[in-house]
Amino acid sequence: MRIIPLILILCSSAAVAASNFYANPQLQRQMPRAFALQPEAQSFLQPAFRQTQQQGDALVSAIREDQQLEQAISQWPNLTIEEQIPHLKRLFKLEAAVMGIEPPTLLIDNHSYPDRTVYFDFDPETPSTGTVYLNPDKLAERDKFDSLTFLIHETRHSYQFQRAFSTGPEVNDPITSGYANAFKAQKSLKGFSFSDFLTLLNEYEAFQFGNYVIGRLTGWKVQMPDMGTFSSQFDSEGNLKIDLIQLSEEVSELSLLERYNLLAKEQYEMRQSKQ
Repeated sequence: MRIIPLILILCSSAAVAASNFYANPQLQRQMPRAFALQPEAQSFLQPAFRQTQQQGDALVSAIREDQQLEQAISQWPNLTIEEQIPHLKRLFKLEAAVMGIEPPTLLIDNHSYPDRTVYFDFDPETPSTGTVYLNPDKLAERDKFDSLTFLIHETRHSYQFQRAFSTGPEVNDPITSGYANAFKAQKSLKGFSFSDFLTLLNEYEAFQFGNYVIGRLTGWKVQMPDMGTFSSQFDSEGNLKIDLIQLSEEVSELSLLERYNLLAKEQYEMRQSKQ
């Protein structure tokens, strides 16, 4: 029987972990307009971030005008998932109203998609409002603010999806086409790494939106390191941990994807230390 040296096993394991985390150009080049790290999608970044801030600020203002909801969020870490659910439903309606969309179907149960913690169900072939799903049993095992952030994130996907497959005057603008390309890539491509999936334009922006709203509501005190990549997360000063807009404007011999991967090493090591 052949004995494989332990060092080779460890190296192989580390290589697999890394390939499952970092962005892979081979996959992203198949549909480059769908990914925030590709040059074909750079026109999406700046207008989308302005929109994230404007609509995020509008949602924060609406929450602060709802005394009951604002108070619940201020006490969120002390609430059980059962106590959170009525406020999640209230926030869901408020977010849909602020974004000016038809509310998607909302399911909060442990059986509709039993293997998932949260989910946005959609079909580009038959555009609709989609379905936002939260599994309370699984969310009860996670950090307290995850339920709130995921509700905002998944509802944001409905806004993106409705905009992506609308027939209105915005159909060809960079944000709308970026969303559409990302939803199509999400359904058609296989073999996503962590960074590949979370730099799809729809995921990149939805995580930014959710993190921005929670950051504004809490004075940037709540840090959720599992909510997207560092390119969608904000530090304690309200700045993006990896600012793709700034990186894309810098002159470099390295591609944006290569520079992202270098900066993402901190998140990779942080995630590895938790395993």
